[in-house]
Amino acid sequence: MIVERFIFIAIALMSISSMIYIPKEKIRKALISFLAFHATTWFTSIILVQTGKVVFPVREFVKSTSVNFIPQFLFYPTIFMWFILLFPNNRSILIKITHYILFVSIMFWFIYFTSKYTDIYRFPNSTDYSIVTRGYSRIFFQFGICHLFITWFFRKEKST
Repeated sequence: MIVERFIFIAIALMSISSMIYIPKEKIRKALISFLAFHATTWFTSIILVQTGKVVFPVREFVKSTSVNFIPQFLFYPTIFMWFILLFPNNRSILIKITHYILFVSIMFWFIYFTSKYTDIYRFPNSTDYSIVTRGYSRIFFQFGICHLFITWFFRKEKST
């Protein structure tokens, strides 16, 4: 349980300290992207817990919810926030796809390795193959939906 607490503290400190490096002109975009991903993460986490697809044996707030707080509501939205801030809008489609794969992989492999070596995540009745395929597809879908929302939110209206 000490390892899990250390991981929670480390990712919380990393997430909060990374926000210092947000450029002033992009704070609005960072906040909206953080909140958009935060909302979808909360929604999908609650559904996965209620359907029994994932269990969080070690939680910060044991009596309030069955979902971890720091990874779900701070770390993953921070990763998505940096995904949006660093997104290569004026680059080739290959660079954009590589950007998606890189950020989705960071999130997924954190989930996978913490499920393998700690008690932060448990995927009952799942094989490694099903964890990888469902995890990547869910996170890609979530990134895509949130990216579409952020693109729509910040699009400039064309004057007629």
